[in-house]
Amino acid sequence: MTLALFDIPQPSPPPDNEQAAPAAGDATPAPVQYVAWLGGLVHTHQYGKLADLRRPVTADSPTHFEARAYAPTEDLRALYRQVGFLFARYHAGRTKPHYGSGSMGTAVRAIGYDGARGPSNPGAERLMMRILPARQIPWRHLQHAIERIRAGETTPPSWAQLVTDLTQWTERGRPTPQAWGDDFYTRRRTTPARTNGAVK
Repeated sequence: MTLALFDIPQPSPPPDNEQAAPAAGDATPAPVQYVAWLGGLVHTHQYGKLADLRRPVTADSPTHFEARAYAPTEDLRALYRQVGFLFARYHAGRTKPHYGSGSMGTAVRAIGYDGARGPSNPGAERLMMRILPARQIPWRHLQHAIERIRAGETTPPSWAQLVTDLTQWTERGRPTPQAWGDDFYTRRRTTPARTNGAVK
């Protein structure tokens, strides 16, 4: 007996411990999809994939290509991979994902110790002043910032917002460095709520 076309069973979804590629036509912004995937690697303890993401740019692996696949355009693939590297560096040794909050300026403002954080901390201010003037994305200084945030156990930037901010790094008027500088130097700055990439 032949099954009607609409009765043919569909292939089963991938197991929970495997990550699906971004769905075509999904209305969720690409940075949010990407960060949900990264968070899923931590949540499901896929430490091998996270270790792959921490490897240098020259060491391609299937995980790097999975990360790049979330970029909405070819031009952004390297950027997505680099943010994955920063995410994996921050999460080294962690068992739960931290989706972060606010901008990188807000996150660096928390670096230091009680009574000397952010602009009051010479090290944090030097770091911020290496990041802000850069004409191209200052990946080395961003890695240093993430390492300082991780070591101090303070809140990282919203990873989804970080992706969005970095895609705008070279835009006219330099909106990202301007916003990060404002967030770093302005006391109790309030900014519009942004999605942090956590899966509800």
